[in-house]
Amino acid sequence: MLLEFKDVKTYFKTESGIAKSVDGISFTIDSGETVAIVGESGSGKSVTALSTIGLLDKDNIIQEGSILFDGNNLLNLSKEEMRKKRGNDISMIFQEPMTSLNPALKIGYQIAEVFRNHFNLDKKTAKEKAIEMIKKVEIPEAELIYKSYPHELSGGMRQRVMIAMALASNPKLLIADEPTTALDVTIQAGVLDLIKDLKDEYNTGVMFITHDLSVVAEIADFVNVMYAGKIVEKASVEELFENPLHPYTKGLLKSRPTIGKKDRLTEIKGQVPSPVELKENCHFCDRCEFAKDICFKKVPKEIDYNGHKVSCFLYSEGEENE
Repeated sequence: MLLEFKDVKTYFKTESGIAKSVDGISFTIDSGETVAIVGESGSGKSVTALSTIGLLDKDNIIQEGSILFDGNNLLNLSKEEMRKKRGNDISMIFQEPMTSLNPALKIGYQIAEVFRNHFNLDKKTAKEKAIEMIKKVEIPEAELIYKSYPHELSGGMRQRVMIAMALASNPKLLIADEPTTALDVTIQAGVLDLIKDLKDEYNTGVMFITHDLSVVAEIADFVNVMYAGKIVEKASVEELFENPLHPYTKGLLKSRPTIGKKDRLTEIKGQVPSPVELKENCHFCDRCEFAKDICFKKVPKEIDYNGHKVSCFLYSEGEENE
């Protein structure tokens, strides 16, 4: 197993109280596997990613559980040890490349810096490797792009540059946080194909974070549906789309646009609750049309249907009397 979350909690200390952004989640990712984490904004998806890569301020968070990567608990690593892991074994593609790329430095310098810092290559060799990576992510005129600044490239090309930088160290784990959100559909499809091809080539495990179920269908092997800090359903991508179990998952699937569908899109009424105001109950109960009394009083346990897992009292008969 490449990556394993075990009952991970990431709470933030705020003036309003403790924000339970990630509230006891468990899942795994294997080499060569793409696991999607899907949910609305505020579900805790990005905090899950940042917890993995160690980019949270340790002084302002409370963390419990373990994130095992190659058998080592990432939560126990020092800043220096985590920095080496980030550079060599774990990489991340962020949602908006213009905020991740340095606007004052040329593209080639930023990619070559990965090779210089993590492989101690000389300037000439690092440049050759950088141009090679630009070609690998299918950007034409690689030598010209090497000399360009970020603002001179289109959004799709900048995102491909970010992928090149993320894969330059041949990481074991790639975290992609909404990498196609700002792109049009045509460019989005190309970026998804690129991630799939490079994943297969390097046998990289991928944590793919998105709110877009059409993207999930395109790229994922396995899906974790996240809501208000908890994972409420886990299944293979085929099983999730064919047989969704949790009312929240069903709501997400009904709310997506479908070719030929003329009726108004179905909406999930209400809002994701604030992480500061979460109670010891089903966090979806206030928005769920199937909610029972117990849903407002207890946290549902995870139930396993031959690998398809769901946390919902609709599937836990008898628990009301426990």
